[in-house]
Amino acid sequence: MPHSALHLCRAAIVAIIVPAMLLRAEEFVVSPLVPPLAHPADIHGVALSPDGKWAATGCADHFLRIWEVATGKLHGEPLPHEGGVYPVAFSPDSAQVVGGSDKGAKLWDVASGKLVAILPHPGFVYSLAFRPDGGVILTSSHDSKTDGTAHLWNARTGQPVGDNIGDHQRFYAVAFSPDSKLAAISGNGSVAQLLDAQTGKLLGTEVRQEGSIRSLSFSPDSTKLLTGSLDKSARVWNALTGQPLTPPLGHDDQVRAAAFSPTGESVITASMDKTARLWDAATGRPLCPPLQHPTGVRCVAFSPDGKFAATGCYGNTAHVWDAATGQPVGLPLQHGKLVRALAFGPDSRVLLTGSFDTTARLWRIHAK
Repeated sequence: MPHSALHLCRAAIVAIIVPAMLLRAEEFVVSPLVPPLAHPADIHGVALSPDGKWAATGCADHFLRIWEVATGKLHGEPLPHEGGVYPVAFSPDSAQVVGGSDKGAKLWDVASGKLVAILPHPGFVYSLAFRPDGGVILTSSHDSKTDGTAHLWNARTGQPVGDNIGDHQRFYAVAFSPDSKLAAISGNGSVAQLLDAQTGKLLGTEVRQEGSIRSLSFSPDSTKLLTGSLDKSARVWNALTGQPLTPPLGHDDQVRAAAFSPTGESVITASMDKTARLWDAATGRPLCPPLQHPTGVRCVAFSPDGKFAATGCYGNTAHVWDAATGQPVGLPLQHGKLVRALAFGPDSRVLLTGSFDTTARLWRIHAK
């Protein structure tokens, strides 16, 4: 392509993107992208592939399902597990998907639906994640009323990396730092532990709250860790030293989910007090009034471009918000029961929600 034509093409793309970014919340609406994705039981986990082509859903009927985002059609046969499928995640290259269930996790090839590996645990795998570089999967489980296990696995072979990480807590959350150097695990023991993400060895760095830590999120620069706890607060910590960087980010009830924004400048927290809240990540100060919901809030996510935040609540609805102002974007997204999980697509305009009403739904955020 001639240089002048290439320049005009780039200018045209910028002309399209920039006005969309400048639109106010009230200038967007959220509409169904395809008919609801029907399941026979509650949905506990959802994920959208990094290439935007696939949606994955984890269902209580013991199956993981892959769907075509563009059409809403089921891709291949449902993928069987030993129990209800809770967490699901795609590999960074979108070629693999992993689901957590009873007695371990299973790793699948997306295109063929073939089983790649079984990642065994003594109990139920409640949380998992792919390392951002794609080389390793971190899984954690509930092995008894008080104990759990976490482990790293080679994402190509399914072989264990390092030793099992056992602790006197049932693990509820795992996370990797974006630079793939650190990992964090937490559970009902009121402590989050930092690991070497290459070897799985505990680093001896811990952060502690007064209640079970149910969510973990690293900052984009990998230097900070956000925790959300049942002690009614969240907090930002130095990921290398474990020192607190903000005061407690307080709610009136349990904090069930929390996430860093893609810029690292803000965080969102979700609580059973019927609010989600946006905070300055450096100071811990509120950025806007609380985001009101009809019931407790169960899950949160930021869009990759940082413009939107999404929340799912026990009151049968999901919500989209302007991440800068806290203003609602469009009307609440209706489900029939608790919205348990949600995820944005790579273009920041597709949202997937999963509910106990036995449906997952794909939505598009677009200008009026």
